[in-house]
Amino acid sequence: MVRERASRIPVREAERLLLGPAAGLKPVLLAAGPEEFLRERLTRACRAGAEAEGAEFQRLEGDTLDAETLAGALGTLALFGGARRIWIRECSKMAGPVEETVLEWAGAPQEGVFVLLTTARDAEDLSFLKALASRAAAIPCALQGSEGAEWAEQIAREEGLKLPARTCDAILDASLNLLAYRQEIRKLAAHADPDGRVKPEALDAVRRGLPGASIDRWAAAVLAGGASSVRAETEALVRDGVGGTAALWAIAERALGALEPQAFFYRRAGAADGPPLAKASARAALDAVYRADRGLKRGDLRDSDLVETLVSTVRRAIRG
Repeated sequence: MVRERASRIPVREAERLLLGPAAGLKPVLLAAGPEEFLRERLTRACRAGAEAEGAEFQRLEGDTLDAETLAGALGTLALFGGARRIWIRECSKMAGPVEETVLEWAGAPQEGVFVLLTTARDAEDLSFLKALASRAAAIPCALQGSEGAEWAEQIAREEGLKLPARTCDAILDASLNLLAYRQEIRKLAAHADPDGRVKPEALDAVRRGLPGASIDRWAAAVLAGGASSVRAETEALVRDGVGGTAALWAIAERALGALEPQAFFYRRAGAADGPPLAKASARAALDAVYRADRGLKRGDLRDSDLVETLVSTVRRAIRG
């Protein structure tokens, strides 16, 4: 079988395809990226599309999946000759033999079987994901440019709210990610009138309920979050006077947790919420922390400047 040329599909287009009949799907779809809200939309669409056309749907967990089970799932014909859809969650955690099975099948997929693989890792983080992206249709699940604001407005519309764009932006800036933003929007929806409008006092209540400063949440955003979440978390630290050398340790702890996940002192950081940190990114972050610490000791950098300095140096180091 001649392999189709690999392609990239925007989330909205992929969602539309997954909601439709299996005949319109690529055999293998890889949804990779840190924005859980986007991955969640795709998996819901895959399940809904399967239900709509009466196709079988099977969920497999990457961290517990073995090659024999996967081979059986990929090679089993659907009952009554219909299509089968398989969702493999967190495919970046699969063992080597399972990865080989996926890559082999992706090179010559069986007709009528469609596989959606999702992961919080970026497609460029691991050699397996790079190889899979070259054989599949890749769906980037990360926010670029104005996409965060566009999704924020769409979420508000889907929840039946009519909010000014500046209100959506303000709530998004104070939220760690789109899932947290949607939770706040749903709180507002409970106070909306039949036309979707919300009284000012309800808006004020949501603003007061947004989380305050958190050095751990800030570190997670710097290492993995989008621009809006980094800005919101940094503003919260500055506003509440939190930061200083604690910011150095918060970044270093997470980076060391990625490099030494079994070490006692860093085990909690290595298992922290958020997408896993690639080892190359962890080393780059540690180098930025080391340089900031040297600047602090030489007197070139003030303690009060550490938070904003680390935002720029760590993110620049990770991006290369």
